[in-house]
Amino acid sequence: MTITVNISDANLAELLAKVEAGEEIILARGDVPVARIAPVTDGDAERRKKAMEEILAFRARMPKITQEEIAEWKAIGRR
Repeated sequence: MTITVNISDANLAELLAKVEAGEEIILARGDVPVARIAPVTDGDAERRKKAMEEILAFRARMPKITQEEIAEWKAIGRR
């Protein structure tokens, strides 16, 4: 389903109900598609979980940063 959205006419609850029912919705500005609203699949959840695990593992390997270091970096950026 493709719809042209007029912000005053958009009914998010109705669109989400269609997505929950399995429908994919393309939002367009005029004739130009700009966004897609689609159901979340199990594969999406697994990809997000893996990405979060990778981010947390990366952060665990990084050295700890103190508040003083952050304040110093801010001061350097303002010069």
